Amino acid sequence: MFPRPLYFTNVTVLSETGPIGHSLRVKGRRVAAIDTPPEKRDVVIDGQGGLLTPGLINAHDHLELNTFKRLKYRETYTHSLQWIEDIEARFETDTDLIEPRQQPLADQLFIGALKNLLSGVTTVCHHNPLHRPLRSHYPIRVVKSYGFSHSLFRGDDPAASYRQTRPADPWIIHLAEGIDETAGQEFDRLEQLGLVRSNTVLVHGVGLTAQQRHSLIERGGGLIWCPGSNQFMFGRTAQVAELAAAGRLALGSDSRLSGEFDLLTELRVASNTNQLSPQALFRTVTVDAARLLHLSQSGAGRLEVGGPADLVLLPPTDGDPFASLGRLTRAQVGLVLLAGQPLVGAEALRPAFDAAKVAWRRVSVDGVSKLMSRGLIKRLQRSRVGEPGLVVLS
Repeated sequence: MFPRPLYFTNVTVLSETGPIGHSLRVKGRRVAAIDTPPEKRDVVIDGQGGLLTPGLINAHDHLELNTFKRLKYRETYTHSLQWIEDIEARFETDTDLIEPRQQPLADQLFIGALKNLLSGVTTVCHHNPLHRPLRSHYPIRVVKSYGFSHSLFRGDDPAASYRQTRPADPWIIHLAEGIDETAGQEFDRLEQLGLVRSNTVLVHGVGLTAQQRHSLIERGGGLIWCPGSNQFMFGRTAQVAELAAAGRLALGSDSRLSGEFDLLTELRVASNTNQLSPQALFRTVTVDAARLLHLSQSGAGRLEVGGPADLVLLPPTDGDPFASLGRLTRAQVGLVLLAGQPLVGAEALRPAFDAAKVAWRRVSVDGVSKLMSRGLIKRLQRSRVGEPGLVVLS
């Protein structure tokens, strides 16, 4: 038997502008219809009043660094270089660094995928080389067309890296990740190098001045905001309201070595800064993230007819539907579909797995029983490292 189309009813279909319907049909890998009656072969899925949103976009992660604990060795840093040097000085002496560094890279990257998938992320941008395990059969979508430099003080020469990046692709760099004078001068240095352009995407930007943020917007560039990581290291984060108003802001989780546990936790931290409205914050993990990462043509970050069936079912909410994202935990995520395939979801949504011909097993996510794709579980069981809070039940 072929997979059957899925018809979600009793839902609120949420776009960046607000609710756009109360039913959605998935056929194959695509969204086939919104707010039309079900067809004969459709398997009807009762969303029980929940929100149906695009799969979230995590605009900044280091996917191989999510098996580490959150670490720092000073109460507060003034620049990320200090933190990096503290970490590197302990590579051979701190067991919290030694043990994760001995794990196979493929296993580390797989845990990075699970971290994101369980929190409703279907697309992630990895700020490191596109390692071989990321190029095919990776459990979630990874941005594959991009250029990057670590920073002005680490990694490849930024000017050379930029020249090697296609103008149609984003070029990404950690910048102004600190609160000292050095961090404040980094944007000016990037301008002197001629590298603040329409495809320039900065990460962190804690030390950016108002004028520098204005210049970035004028040039058509953007910022990826990681407030959890910033507050952990510096006790403060970037000012981002005007970037969000210009549609030039995306949210990233960073890795667990410095950032929050997952993107949903990061959304709560971002919400608590009171810089953005819930709707603006929703855009940073959907359409605005897609724009900054040059993914808009793929349909990422949107639910639209003909677009990819990357979607997340969230619990019902009273009042502003956008505000729910700032309160969610991954245990509350009802269902995650990637290209029409259910990968993890509530037990009540078993019909979606069965209709899509996705074999499943039961797991516990932070104490809540769910179903997960058997393919993911087989890969997890081969791994030398596990995902915290995820237990295979049967």
